[in-house]
Amino acid sequence: MKMNKIRLSGLALALFLALTPLAGGASAASGVTVAQQNVQMNFDGQALALPTGQFSFAYQSRVYIPLRFASYALQKNVDWNSKTGTVTVSDPTSSQTVVLKEYLMNAAASAKANAGKAVELKSVTVTPISVKLVFDGAEKKLPEGQQAFNLNGTIYVPVRFMSEAIGTTIDWDAKTGSVIGKSKAYLEALANAGSGGGSGTSSGSGEEASSGGENTTGGGSGGSGGATLTVDQVKAATQTKLESLKASCIASISGLVLTATDDADLVAKANVQLASCDASFEAAMTTATAQLKAAGADDADITATIAGYRGTYETTKETYRKLAEQYLGIGI
Repeated sequence: MKMNKIRLSGLALALFLALTPLAGGASAASGVTVAQQNVQMNFDGQALALPTGQFSFAYQSRVYIPLRFASYALQKNVDWNSKTGTVTVSDPTSSQTVVLKEYLMNAAASAKANAGKAVELKSVTVTPISVKLVFDGAEKKLPEGQQAFNLNGTIYVPVRFMSEAIGTTIDWDAKTGSVIGKSKAYLEALANAGSGGGSGTSSGSGEEASSGGENTTGGGSGGSGGATLTVDQVKAATQTKLESLKASCIASISGLVLTATDDADLVAKANVQLASCDASFEAAMTTATAQLKAAGADDADITATIAGYRGTYETTKETYRKLAEQYLGIGI
């Protein structure tokens, strides 16, 4: 592609620059066409919906799921280092835990809202990607013959690998087409309650994909409530959320670099994704404002805090715009 002809916002161009290590690592590999699977996600006894644009798929009789989604569902934090191509999965900090709980509440609500709705299954092209995977401080390698894949900036790995890497239970139930995961905290709670932890399904340790069943999404209950946060907790959680949003936007746009057919296609898709990122930022500001009010912050503090987040956001875009001009030689 002739990047000097692309007319994107400064943020988009900067993201492309930042993503060079990831795109470069995956570009040498050939794409693989796989079939999407109608898989129900159930973690800690609760149905969860995958984020929009993410899927599960079958490859070589193994079911693949998004690494970040599965980690979050098992109450683990995920960090991506684009310079070293390293994914680090670890226990979350207190502020990250707040964000994870909100993420899971939204995923549960989405699963409930879409229960029973028809799902269009199709074939997609995924790209093999070489990444270093670190779980709780120890590097875990995929078994020989297995591969991690990139789809639209999201890394996918086999179900069984996730189970063994995190050291907890993730089963594939071929009869119901369900991935059933149980975090360590959930298993400990069940053990303490003496319930035995039955999931109500006959799950196995295998991963064999199945194409049977109706093409509908699974049902599930919504999320649970929580105590009111302090002002400091709200600010910390919001900062973590914004950092996660930035990483998510970068990951999403990286996939576009690999899949766009030409400059025009790349521009169109990138601008759509950037609009989504902007909308997510505004939603985060709305949530932060409401939470700060609930925590007892005064109007002046709320206004200053939100202005600070927004100022950083705009400054970052301006910085990236200048970098784009410098490295790509274009005026924006």
